[in-house]
Amino acid sequence: MLRIVGGQLKGRRLDTLKGTVVRPTSEKVREAIFDILRPVFPEWCFLDLFAGTGGMGIEALSRGMVRAVFVENDPHVVTVLKKNVSACKLEGRAEVISLPVQRALKRLKSRYEKFAVIFLDPPYQRNLVESTMQELSESRVLALGGVIIAEHASRESIKPVYGNLALDDRRQYGQTVISFFTYHDCKGGLYGKSCCLPGVV
Repeated sequence: MLRIVGGQLKGRRLDTLKGTVVRPTSEKVREAIFDILRPVFPEWCFLDLFAGTGGMGIEALSRGMVRAVFVENDPHVVTVLKKNVSACKLEGRAEVISLPVQRALKRLKSRYEKFAVIFLDPPYQRNLVESTMQELSESRVLALGGVIIAEHASRESIKPVYGNLALDDRRQYGQTVISFFTYHDCKGGLYGKSCCLPGVV
């Protein structure tokens, strides 16, 4: 079982899948990410790529983000994801897109969607962070002043720049690394005084 660690749904347990089909982000890492992002939440939208059973997106909704879009291609995983969204009574604030990430990003781009926070946690050691970051740069679904958060293995090589997106910060938790990307023109970085992130001064 997966537990929500903060917000209105704190303590709520979510269904997961047995085995290695899904590797949820650990509670420790989720808590660290959302502590960093705390000023971003009011009135903004969250995009959860490779969403699995929905832990990150539901955590974002629990902590105050108004809407979350979950992208997950595995139909068995999607069934559990939708069950978790329904159990948390979040249907009005959540959308589940059952497509490969590349196709989902094209759909979101065609709808002129923008997200303040985009999270991706693809299967480790498949070089999917590289390709997804490039696709995110081209899709332009990140809102001005937003942040992309990539979870990946410490052994996985990640470039500092993908198109108009630049590495802003990196945190390591055991063998897990969290890399933060923002637009090049967000001078001052994620934590600087000139940062474009909503609510950060």
